[in-house]
Amino acid sequence: MIKLLLSTILFCLFSAPLLSQEHSNWKNYPNMGIMHYTVIPDDATEEQNIYINDQFEPSKLTTKENKKLNSIKIRYNVKSDVMECKIGSQHSVIKSPEKIKEINVNGESFEYKKYMIKKDTTSGYLQRMSNGNHEIYAKYFFSSTKDKLGLPKLKSYYLLQNKGELPRKLNSANSLISNLYRNFVKQAKEFEKSNQLDLTNPKDFKKLLTYLDHLNKDIVASR
Repeated sequence: MIKLLLSTILFCLFSAPLLSQEHSNWKNYPNMGIMHYTVIPDDATEEQNIYINDQFEPSKLTTKENKKLNSIKIRYNVKSDVMECKIGSQHSVIKSPEKIKEINVNGESFEYKKYMIKKDTTSGYLQRMSNGNHEIYAKYFFSSTKDKLGLPKLKSYYLLQNKGELPRKLNSANSLISNLYRNFVKQAKEFEKSNQLDLTNPKDFKKLLTYLDHLNKDIVASR
């Protein structure tokens, strides 16, 4: 009993400063001009399929000043291209995404960036697809076509960012593989087939890119 009491006291002593610091960060956060408090329903029953996942997921946020904020849950509203946040019981939305360096939503990294579609420049949230040598992103959107239930379909396309340039929309996942991983095209097709991947699905395409980046690292390390 005494050991248990001592352990509890020690935990409180060590964790209290961390909790206090975290609380202090969030107390000042809305005043940083990034997030605004708002009213957001806890579920997405009013409009289905406007989120990648309609549940608020464990997330981390890093500002351009490298301030890291945890203890937050976020869901990405694809239709309005807005990150909706939940801190405790308080709802907020990120109103100044240009001040954010990265938003990690349940392990997936999102960045707010300018990008090119043909000759037009626009801005929005892009999901980073590769941690290798290539800057590859996915952009989610809702198509005008409906599914069998009459709801809009969630779709995506991919972008490549060359050094010193804005990300540009790609024709297809296969064209990217042929250009950037030309030494591993055969392995890519075998991996895609054996794992039954759908390269139009960002989750599947990310699996393939991770595999190809590992192959590339192994070749470089063996030289």
